[in-house]
Amino acid sequence: MMESLGSERVWLLLQRDLTVWLRGIGRPGFVTIVLDLTERNNRGVEAATTSGESLRNALTGAAKHPLRGMEPRIPDRIQVPVGLGEELRAVLGSLESEGFRPGITVEETSPEDGAESVFDALIAHMAGRKPAEQRPQLEDATFLYEHARRFMEAQPWMRWTSEDAFLVELKLGSQRIEAISTIIGHQSTQPGLLLMPGRERVSELMPSFTNPPAGTLFMQLEGAEGQPDLFLRARRYGWPADAAVTPNFISVGDGGFREIDRSESWPLALVLAGIVARHERGDVTDTWGHLELPNAEPIQQGDKEPRGELLGIKISDDLLHDGSDVQIGVMSSETLTELRREALVSRPPTIPFPKGITTIPMIVMTPSNRDFTGIVDRISRARPLGATVIESESGPMLTIMGERAGFMIANDQPSAKVWKRNIQNSDGAHVLIVTDLLINNEAPDPERPGAGELGKVYGLFECMLRGGSVSAKSPTRGRPRP
Repeated sequence: MMESLGSERVWLLLQRDLTVWLRGIGRPGFVTIVLDLTERNNRGVEAATTSGESLRNALTGAAKHPLRGMEPRIPDRIQVPVGLGEELRAVLGSLESEGFRPGITVEETSPEDGAESVFDALIAHMAGRKPAEQRPQLEDATFLYEHARRFMEAQPWMRWTSEDAFLVELKLGSQRIEAISTIIGHQSTQPGLLLMPGRERVSELMPSFTNPPAGTLFMQLEGAEGQPDLFLRARRYGWPADAAVTPNFISVGDGGFREIDRSESWPLALVLAGIVARHERGDVTDTWGHLELPNAEPIQQGDKEPRGELLGIKISDDLLHDGSDVQIGVMSSETLTELRREALVSRPPTIPFPKGITTIPMIVMTPSNRDFTGIVDRISRARPLGATVIESESGPMLTIMGERAGFMIANDQPSAKVWKRNIQNSDGAHVLIVTDLLINNEAPDPERPGAGELGKVYGLFECMLRGGSVSAKSPTRGRPRP
């Protein structure tokens, strides 16, 4: 979540309006968290009735009376989410008497998911929910929400009741799990899925009012009655913005109910996928299948996930259906800043863009099957490093390279030529976009088209990948793209 940046003192400020994130807030209430990126800790949390007052209180408290025994300090640089920079600068101008010197660098950025999760835990606590001990990481959450979305769209609760119990046998690496899965909320507005360890049906517990055993996992699709923060959090992981319901993931531990842990998210996602598969296959005796999990082994909380060296990767051409639109263009840095705010899923680059880059290459994808969230999910789980041209014996392939997977998206010479030149001119900085519409604008140079007019942006992936092309050692065939 946080990375040591040497001797420079860097703070990250996050703020949320509680009237948006929670119910029952009678008056405006803003909460600001100060995260110390240098010491990898939380320096302070302050609330106030206005955004500026909350920022002022949080900065003053973090500097003079930090939490967890940290030493009083003044930062050299402060990062805030895009759109909060101007207000922060105004607040800093009035804090010189508190020791904040003029000229402290203020940067607008897209906070990492780990930083956002710190606020998620605080909001969950304020809403009366017990946060997870080890939260699902970005890939885990995206994986879980994607299979919850497919469950929502399949609507198995219209067919099955709580009397229809399914014996589930899961294998996750060396771990084996046996449980009973039950669809709840038959034809109701709050359907869901219950997964209980062992072989006891939920219908057998109801007459005795016995609580579900420890290890039980539960997902319920909540509508307008659900907490707003669940919906806002779900959107960060690709949940459709126009969905009428939002998933609430709960587990049962020895201490009672709490939000789902990372290790618990995997079996729940697998069972959701299995229920959807069984629903689609009709009346069959058994349903078998397997899924590739986002990560093979759990990572201890606080550890930094190793990225490793990319030694080899399988390239497939099944990211986009036939007839999908793939367009290459450029955009200004101002347009990119605007798109970050509009995108349903926005991923910052792992390596910062070089300074002085004003024209940023982009690849815009519009899938013909309209599965926008599915495409965004697959790109997210591939952990995209960037787009490059692979020179094979069968011709150039414009390919999205990721740590986990690669996708060929075009295999024609003009696309390869334009992309190699664009990415070299930007020193490797570029953007991948998934949208439902792109209207081209006229440009002086037909080989460098303008950004055009975008529709709804479902995914925005900022990448840094230097070098315009690589060579493939063996012939590779790819299907043509229009």
